[in-house]
Amino acid sequence: MRKVLLATTALVGVAFAGAAHAASTSPISLNVGGYTDFVAGIWHEAQGTTAAPRASRDFETEYKINFDAVGKGSNGIEYGANVSLWNGPEVTNAGAPWTGGGTAATINSAYVWLSGAFGKVMLGDEHGATDLFVYAPTVGEGQVDGRYMDFVDPTTLDRFYASGVDNTEHSTKITYYTPKVGNDMNKVQLGVSYAPNLYNYGQAVTKYNTGAAGVGATSPYQDVIDGAVEYWGNFHPVTVALSADITTGSAGAAGAGAGAGSAGLYPTAPGVAGFSDYTTFGLGGQVGFSGFTVGASYVDMGRYGAVHGQNKSQDVWTFGGKYEFDKVGVAVSYLTGEGYDNLLNAGFSATTTNTNYVSSFNAWGVGAVYTWFPGLTTNADGVLFQQGVSNEIDTNNGYVLLVSQRLAF
Repeated sequence: MRKVLLATTALVGVAFAGAAHAASTSPISLNVGGYTDFVAGIWHEAQGTTAAPRASRDFETEYKINFDAVGKGSNGIEYGANVSLWNGPEVTNAGAPWTGGGTAATINSAYVWLSGAFGKVMLGDEHGATDLFVYAPTVGEGQVDGRYMDFVDPTTLDRFYASGVDNTEHSTKITYYTPKVGNDMNKVQLGVSYAPNLYNYGQAVTKYNTGAAGVGATSPYQDVIDGAVEYWGNFHPVTVALSADITTGSAGAAGAGAGAGSAGLYPTAPGVAGFSDYTTFGLGGQVGFSGFTVGASYVDMGRYGAVHGQNKSQDVWTFGGKYEFDKVGVAVSYLTGEGYDNLLNAGFSATTTNTNYVSSFNAWGVGAVYTWFPGLTTNADGVLFQQGVSNEIDTNNGYVLLVSQRLAF
């Protein structure tokens, strides 16, 4: 028996040694990272009924795991792949868009890429060219552009994003970034993305535009194109970042809606209200000096998310600043906007009238972060919001207070 054990141990040792040698000589390296974020929240929303009273406190845990494979060819071209698992809020959550994933992990990103003197090409599920867009700076949990939305109901409070459409824009797409052209003092980069179907990613393939149950589109938008440009300037001791972007999508054959049988952002019955093609554009910038950063942005949302007959203005503005020193960062930010939200009233149905028009939305945020050790931070956030709606039924106001402990690794 002892000889058998010794022989088995030797074989296992040889196997591990072979695996270690293969890993050391492999042209592709694998890196694992991510974060775990525990958040305690206290909040209040004015909207609520006796039959469905609003809760006011809870904990949540958000996590993300990133797997990055990176290689480099003999000709200097770098290549790789990314897979990121996440339990954050998703537009495609059945019956409850923009709610969290609970204990289930979904795909946050999954793509392959090539990079060289020609620029960078990304193929798969990723955010796209609008990642170049900059707006009011934040810290920690993000203030008016951050975590507070997890603690409010998307059927009673509109989701206005500093970046415009949203912060994920999950879609299987192709993205190209030019090289950063310039010198150490001034650089410019352009990006462009194309997605056949918005909010369609992973192995999902849109086989019908009518939104048939189980196989329909999660969004009425097809042939979505994003373009963005960003400029970096270093004018010692001042730094500058300026950006502009434009996006466009066609309602096309899916313009009648995503269908009564499909869950998502636009589950309206076909033929009830046709969605409009849309074009959005935005401008944003930041200026930094001696630990201070101030910034602002403007996004014209065009007809995004609106159906025919909904023709009022849709836009989002942000203003804010932050100050970072040693292990501490503090920030204040303000977001204001107006636009349609056809998720209000918990009916998930678009209307050709303007009753779901949010005529005024305001959110004020303050936040702070303290870094205990590399990767380990404590964050505090406070957001006060106010929403005015044309129908007056969905007028809402309230606040969200958050404290979190986060480890990024």
